[in-house]
Amino acid sequence: MNPRRPIASASCLPSPPATVRIRPLVVALLGAAVVLSVQAARAATPAASSSGAAAAATSAGTSSAEARQYDIAPSPLSQALSRYAAEAGVVLVFDAAQLGGLKSRGLVGRYELKAGFAALLADTELEAVPTPSGGYLIRRRADPARGAAAAKPGAKGIALTDQPSAAATRALPMVAVSGAAPGTVNTLDKTMLRTLAAVNGDFTSQLKINPNVQFDESQLSSYTGGEIAPAEISIHGSKPYQNEILLDGVSLMNDLDPGNKVTTTSVDMIPGASQSLAIDSSILCEVGVRDANVSAEYGRFTGGVVEARICNARKKLGGNVSVGYTSSAWTHVFIDPARLDEFENSSTADLQPRFQKRTYKATVEGRPSAEWGVLASVTRRESDIPLKRFSSTNAGTSESREVTQRRTQDMLVLKTDYAPAGGVHKADLSLVYAPSDNTYFMENYRDSDYTIRTGGLNLAGRWETAFDFGTVTHQLSFGTNEQSRRSDADVYRQWRWSTDKNWGDPDNGTNPTSGEGARGDVDQKLRTVGYKLKSALKKTTLGSTTHRVVAGLELRRQDASYERMRDHFYYLTVADLPTTGAISRCQFADGSVDTEACSATPTLKQGKGQYFRRLQTYQAGRFDMQSDAWSAFVEDEASWRQFTLRAGLRADHESLTQTTNTSPRLALTWAPQDALALDVGANRYYGRSLFAYALQEKINTLLAVQTRNGTLTWGAPEQSKPANRLESMKTPHDDELSAGVTVEPAWMNGPLTLRFTHREGKDQVVKRTITKQTECNASQCYVYTNDGRSTTKDWTLSWSNAQAFKTGPVVTRMWLAVNKSDTRSNVASYADPFGATALDDSIIQYDGRFIHYSDRPADNYNRPWTLRVGAISTMPSRQLTVSNMLRLRGSYQQMLKTGTTTYQGASVDMYERVSLPRSFAVDTVIQWEPRIRADQRLSIKLTIENITNRKNMTTVASTYASYERGRTVALEAGYDF
Repeated sequence: MNPRRPIASASCLPSPPATVRIRPLVVALLGAAVVLSVQAARAATPAASSSGAAAAATSAGTSSAEARQYDIAPSPLSQALSRYAAEAGVVLVFDAAQLGGLKSRGLVGRYELKAGFAALLADTELEAVPTPSGGYLIRRRADPARGAAAAKPGAKGIALTDQPSAAATRALPMVAVSGAAPGTVNTLDKTMLRTLAAVNGDFTSQLKINPNVQFDESQLSSYTGGEIAPAEISIHGSKPYQNEILLDGVSLMNDLDPGNKVTTTSVDMIPGASQSLAIDSSILCEVGVRDANVSAEYGRFTGGVVEARICNARKKLGGNVSVGYTSSAWTHVFIDPARLDEFENSSTADLQPRFQKRTYKATVEGRPSAEWGVLASVTRRESDIPLKRFSSTNAGTSESREVTQRRTQDMLVLKTDYAPAGGVHKADLSLVYAPSDNTYFMENYRDSDYTIRTGGLNLAGRWETAFDFGTVTHQLSFGTNEQSRRSDADVYRQWRWSTDKNWGDPDNGTNPTSGEGARGDVDQKLRTVGYKLKSALKKTTLGSTTHRVVAGLELRRQDASYERMRDHFYYLTVADLPTTGAISRCQFADGSVDTEACSATPTLKQGKGQYFRRLQTYQAGRFDMQSDAWSAFVEDEASWRQFTLRAGLRADHESLTQTTNTSPRLALTWAPQDALALDVGANRYYGRSLFAYALQEKINTLLAVQTRNGTLTWGAPEQSKPANRLESMKTPHDDELSAGVTVEPAWMNGPLTLRFTHREGKDQVVKRTITKQTECNASQCYVYTNDGRSTTKDWTLSWSNAQAFKTGPVVTRMWLAVNKSDTRSNVASYADPFGATALDDSIIQYDGRFIHYSDRPADNYNRPWTLRVGAISTMPSRQLTVSNMLRLRGSYQQMLKTGTTTYQGASVDMYERVSLPRSFAVDTVIQWEPRIRADQRLSIKLTIENITNRKNMTTVASTYASYERGRTVALEAGYDF
């Protein structure tokens, strides 16, 4: 059974909304199907003259309905055919060795599919014929004389040299397969990446069609519409930071502290995310997900592998520029009335009533020769979020009462590829620089602005050589990543309100305050140097079996650092000043005045001066950690009759945990006929270890504490002990059992796959609190252990349209996926404290039943079932494409702790199950690309998420509910040249 099928290209577009109230637009969109049907009916009954013209156009290779513009440089015929198939979106089968002596002068102009093949193969004895599966096969013509007739006099550009006739007379067995595979629910092709909805432009948001990918319930929250960070995803119940996301073979995962979601005002910790770089999908040509029976080639994950590939340059010289926009005025939000006033007058980034997002993109690409291409792309995405600095009105303050927070993502991509004609080598080099800066402030504090810096650089070079025995690939990479903070101030104080400290609100609470300062400057950085070697041997025959062996080696060196750039002074424990003596005037013994931690002005409520009695100094300092790791794998894909067994073994070692782990990978497939295949698999996947475990052991040692009482003289500093302790740990792993069946009858027009995947997550890292630890601060330590575990059962049914179907002038591709999932876990994240109930797996009462704590359902990434349907419809004659993505998600079970009850004479925690209603959303993208001249196009793209404005609930608290955003509109306008 051949999984590759032809694909139809898609392009389309709309006009921007004229007003915030876009109901007329919605009506127009819902009537799009009627318009397309009318167009189809008109095209089905053309006038006789039109039919004649169309026939003439087709014979000339310029059908206006299906023709596409091509600009293929002179190159070997095999390369020209491969590129033509990729741009046309079809699967092409030919013997590359048999075409080794043939060259092409290129293909320039507008051609219908068959006419393009005819032009490329003119003056040869070859032809392109459609296959039953929908692809094309290059073979000898039955009538060689047709070759000359196929070449239209005056056609733009195709001629073959180097004695084509002699070379073409040789037999062409079906050996090599080339061309782009069509997009599926597991693999997004370029058309899908251009047309599936993603308001923030990140490719993980476009994985909504994949049945095994679940998203954070807060991803589309009405509260935080101004955020632009990439979506966090879970695959088969794994934690988001335990996936492996690769960009051109280099990991995008954050190995510093990705699970830390602490408040942004933490002194020591910097918030992180699972992805180290924010990558815009516009520069990608393919994104694939491997979620079951994953090859031994891949490691450092317990969820799944996501592979993204940057596009190579395709045009001789071209590119595009575009700008995009959306805002809160173009977004409908659903806010519980109980929280509406707090939302509209927000002074925290957790509630964002207003925002504006802008995107700027520019790409230039060129191929100076057929062998060499260069692509350069820059993207800036930014969001402005105006908020109030104070939680109350505070009308009398002298400070600014409104501050605009900003989120900024920049991305620079440079890629060059080189493939000498007729050579055995090919190479590519890519550089991705993607820093992100997010500005915040501390609520009710002046001089409290700070910036969270993330992102970094990936540089990778790959060299591939095709030897007689197989293909050998080398890849060398270098990457940097940071998770840092820059603050306006190195001091933090919360004064009692007085006429001297008067910027706070004197009417706010029983003891009003005036706060100032931020949390200081901290750098967390990671540098990674890696090398990969992969050798894929050619198929060999042993008796009645065939084997294809692949082996590889990976070396990795990582250097992590934590550095506090300057001393940070945190004053606390404010007290009344004595009323007599020099201290009452904040004077030291030498007559100087303490202006840092003392104020003689009477406070509003106490009527006396004030001073701070405790000073915590977070001292400037730095510490570094290194990790050396190696991985090796070997895998044999053996075939016998209708059976294929892929048996692999992977070994991973890293110095951070001083462990060596081996992962067996087995997958057996039985294909009794072309349209039927059954497979079973048993695999183990080891996850990644994070520097957070080790770095946090030392952070608290930078803290020194001083006190004073009744005097202005500080006592001697007392150095703090560690607050975390690192013990011997294992590497988290998942054991997987899977079984699947794929059927592909001709009438179904694509493969239908049913799969069951069972995962047992073991040795997951949790953070326990242990008391009576004399070596730790306050005799209490956080200790990372391997007490976490999870169980996931996933049933998935998916179908991918192998070949686009036509209705008149409309070409449509479709996908469908259904998922039923059950994930149970005793831990949410390594960064969350792990209590005794979870550690001991104690009995709890849940929904009236007494169960073990580990048997409770996971509280996120755990929708019990989902239905996802996607479709992309293209009308080439109108340069219009409309994509729709429907997601129907089952009722979600949330746990609320309601108190305690008694079980067998002991007190146990009591939880109530709250059912959130099922959610429904349709995302629509309309893209219009009218040709301006030659190969230049205008590009207008309208994205509408949740077009029906469905009110989808995400969480419930004791006093209010939270919802996803309603209808969200984004517009992008550009020019392709």
